[in-house]
Amino acid sequence: MKSLARNIRDLDRALFRAVFRLKWAPLTSVMRAFTVAGTAGALWGFFAAAAFLLTGLQPPNLLIPWVAVAGAWTLAEGAKHLFDRARPFIWDTEIAPLIKTPSSSSFPSGHSATAAAGALTLSVLYPPFAPALVAAAFLVVLSRVYLGVHFPVDVLAGVVIGISTAAGVLAGAALVT
Repeated sequence: MKSLARNIRDLDRALFRAVFRLKWAPLTSVMRAFTVAGTAGALWGFFAAAAFLLTGLQPPNLLIPWVAVAGAWTLAEGAKHLFDRARPFIWDTEIAPLIKTPSSSSFPSGHSATAAAGALTLSVLYPPFAPALVAAAFLVVLSRVYLGVHFPVDVLAGVVIGISTAAGVLAGAALVT
């Protein structure tokens, strides 16, 4: 079992290094913008509010994404207290993150959790925009590794939390309507 865990850890670190080495100034600016926009689910809250205003002021179209994003963020941030995983720049002091460094545990990624929850709920509510929403979520998730503040397993765990939370909120909303 230790060998499997070690192999996963080594793969996680190798994938981190591969993504972190991909530096291109225009892409770095895009990644920074998506990380900032994705903080605490702000991007998804904004999308939900704009869509709410533009599509007829239907309360579920605002509440479903907001509840999913808030729930995913709460679960991810709560889980950080259960896991004390060092961030990449602490694990390897030669890594210089490209943004202000968070002080919380690296596992799981809250940005990734809210990105997955927001993109999924908004895609269900507004299917024509699903490709753009999924692309935006992918950029938020990728930005966390690219900028040097999360390992790939951290963002994968965040995505799982976000998808699970969104699925639960969508199922609950379906029962209510």
